[in-house]
Amino acid sequence: MKASTMLKGGLYLSKLVFDLLLIWLTLGWKVRKAGKAFEKELINSGMPKETAKKLAKKYSSVKDEIMKQLWGSVGKFRR
Repeated sequence: MKASTMLKGGLYLSKLVFDLLLIWLTLGWKVRKAGKAFEKELINSGMPKETAKKLAKKYSSVKDEIMKQLWGSVGKFRR
């Protein structure tokens, strides 16, 4: 295999990993922000604080599931 091919492959792989890391960080930040806003709106509309927190945590669990599937698909790609 040519060295240039290996170098290009390594560059593309590093870009992919960097992009996935950036998605993970950005998604975590946006989900946290959306969950807090959702919780605040529920509390403002009269829902008990504990119930609003439980519902807002669902945002985080959905994000975790999405990331789990994404990393799982990357793992399948490596094989």
